Amino acid sequence: MNEQPMTFRDTAKGIAVRAGILGVGGVVVSGLVMSIAMKMAGSLVRVFVGLFLLLVTGGVVTYEAKRVQRRLATAL
Repeated sequence: MNEQPMTFRDTAKGIAVRAGILGVGGVVVSGLVMSIAMKMAGSLVRVFVGLFLLLVTGGVVTYEAKRVQRRLATAL
C-alpha cells in the first residue's frame, strides 16, 4: 500500500483518455444507429410508394371497368 498519490497530470491524462474513448465510441455507435435508421426509412418509403401506386392503379382499373359497364348497359 505504498502507492504514490496521483498528480494533477495523471488525473488529467486519465480523464482525457476516458473522454477520447467515449467520444470515439459515441461516434461509432451513433453512426451505426443512423445507418440502420436510414435503411429502415428507405424501405418504408419504397413500401409506401408501392402501396400508393397499387391504389392508383386500382382506382384507374375500377374507373375504366365502370365506364365499360355503362357503355355496355347503354348499348343493350
